[in-house]
Amino acid sequence: MACQLSLTKHKNIIMKNLSLIMLLLAACFSDAVAQSMIKVHLTDNTVINVSVDGRYFNKKGTSITVGDLPPGRHLINIYTMQQDRRGRGREESIYSGKVSTHAGYISFLTYDPSTDQTDIQEQDINSYTQNAPAANNGGGNNVQPGQVNNNNNDYGNDNKYIPSGPVASPVPTGTLTDAKTDNLKQSVAAKKTDTEKMNTLKDGLNGEKITTDQVSVMMDWFNFEATKVDFAKWAYPNTVDKENFISLENKFSYKNYQDDLDKFIKGQ
Repeated sequence: MACQLSLTKHKNIIMKNLSLIMLLLAACFSDAVAQSMIKVHLTDNTVINVSVDGRYFNKKGTSITVGDLPPGRHLINIYTMQQDRRGRGREESIYSGKVSTHAGYISFLTYDPSTDQTDIQEQDINSYTQNAPAANNGGGNNVQPGQVNNNNNDYGNDNKYIPSGPVASPVPTGTLTDAKTDNLKQSVAAKKTDTEKMNTLKDGLNGEKITTDQVSVMMDWFNFEATKVDFAKWAYPNTVDKENFISLENKFSYKNYQDDLDKFIKGQ
């Protein structure tokens, strides 16, 4: 009888420990999958575009919301559309800074271009989506993970999200991984001349499909703009989002290189 009581006692202890372990694992899993969001807006309601951690979204609106972000510090760049001397539109960076996000929260970044001041607020994502007023079309087009929202009238006086338009398509992706990009960067940095750097990149990118944003990043690894435009032309056939390639004109300081790339793109 005493032996049976002892076995029952041990069994109860084991079951309690298992329950505790399962609760801890569930909590850890919840924290692991919890993502964050960022919403960017200008005080004067200027139409903007943004990039987050180097990812250029090519979506315009008076506010841009980016979801499915890992918690942590993110580099935010804000762009506005300007006209060059030929009347062509081009994007100009007006803000660059880092914003910290936390799991399960949306960060509201409001930038005042006249004073160069920023205001950052946070709100629980669940509360944010539940309290958001319904759209006029009866929709409820809240931003889904991995998507960008670029609505023109979605920033209410109460600082709540008022969805009023369709969400954007997912960011294009190629086959080139971040890890391989980092390895390529180290290999290129070890070369002295642009010719050596170009050859290194051509060998390393053989068979890869890349994005316009990745081309933009790698253009910065060269010393001269002439090489940058040559690399862009070489990379074009392997770029998965050719519709965004025109944005690379902003990488050049000299107009002749901008025109060179523009002529090349139009000829494809």
